[in-house]
Amino acid sequence: MPPTLLLSFSLCFFATFPISAQNLVVNGGFERQAPREAGVWQATPKLCQFSSAADVVNTSAEGWRTFDLQTPDLLLWDSVGGCPTFPKPRKGTRMLGLIMYHPFQDGQFAFDYHELVQGTLAKPLEKGKTYRISFWVYTNDSLGDQHLNKVYGRTTGIRPTFCGNFGFHFADTKIMVKENFMTSQLDFPVKPQVNLAQIIETKGAWRKISLAFTADRSGYKYFLFGNFFSDAVTPINMGDEERMKLDEANQPLQFWDKTKRIAYYLFDDFSIVPDENAAIEQSLLVDKKYTMQDALLFDFGKAELRPEAEIAIAKLAVVLQKNPSLRFEIGGHTDNVGDERSNQTLSEQRAQNVYKALISNKVPANQLSWKGYGKTKPTTSNDSEEGRQKNRRVECQLLD
Repeated sequence: MPPTLLLSFSLCFFATFPISAQNLVVNGGFERQAPREAGVWQATPKLCQFSSAADVVNTSAEGWRTFDLQTPDLLLWDSVGGCPTFPKPRKGTRMLGLIMYHPFQDGQFAFDYHELVQGTLAKPLEKGKTYRISFWVYTNDSLGDQHLNKVYGRTTGIRPTFCGNFGFHFADTKIMVKENFMTSQLDFPVKPQVNLAQIIETKGAWRKISLAFTADRSGYKYFLFGNFFSDAVTPINMGDEERMKLDEANQPLQFWDKTKRIAYYLFDDFSIVPDENAAIEQSLLVDKKYTMQDALLFDFGKAELRPEAEIAIAKLAVVLQKNPSLRFEIGGHTDNVGDERSNQTLSEQRAQNVYKALISNKVPANQLSWKGYGKTKPTTSNDSEEGRQKNRRVECQLLD
């Protein structure tokens, strides 16, 4: 199965899932100091300062590493006095800062500059198993400005930007820290198995993002996180016309005179846990519907739920209960075989029986409605048995 997005950002505001003891990410909150090695120098983050050096991540955060030519920030919060310019980490005293968007037109390199980090898993992923990937993210209008002024010392213009393309690439080997990853991407691009393309803007608050991934093979022990795509195709909160005008305006200017766009984000509490309901939730909250084929629920031409349907209904109920502020419609659908009245009646009875079963599984009645559509909304052609089978279904649809 392909990787799937579980929650769009706007829905993550109310869908909160605790990080469980099953979390496979080693040191997901960056709190643990890497063990010291005899004779090896170890960098340490400084209170309330951008670290701006790869060795701080590579030697200070257990289980994490980055490329030597990149400068992600391992930020240390002052638990006594606080930090006047940084937000408090979501938990603990450490968080990670990454540049997710900084186009070459605005910078001093011949390539877009993004920062990526690799995390470690406590045990390898298993082929065919679905996992919930989650992390907490924070940004505001001033973080990018602060970061570039710290790095360059002075700038003439900074355009804080919010972007999409938050990706995870799973692998069974560690990265080569000496690789110039951004130039490698130009010729031999690494693509993430899981990617959140939507623009993330948190308005100065910590927000949780959740994704789903069904492992396509066993053995993944590491994940690389960041923006894997060109800034030319990365969604940002800037219209195409404004984007093009700024590119053209920057082209003849010296580096210090350019307006610099930067999307800078803080991250905390990465988690990857097994979750068999993750695929259901992705369908409901991103695709806005979850489909169950009739063959799973009913005998041919019947409206009574089969005993085997109990498991499928129970899984759906768990997901609906996690999102009590949302309303859903249970819709029954048929193929075009038979007369219209019979199809309509059958679709209504099936939708109503699934509705009743969900309520029996403690889904609040005010969260649900039901409707039969008969043959009026096919998803594919009824000209083949395969097509007719796909059209015979019950859909749980998210209502606006």
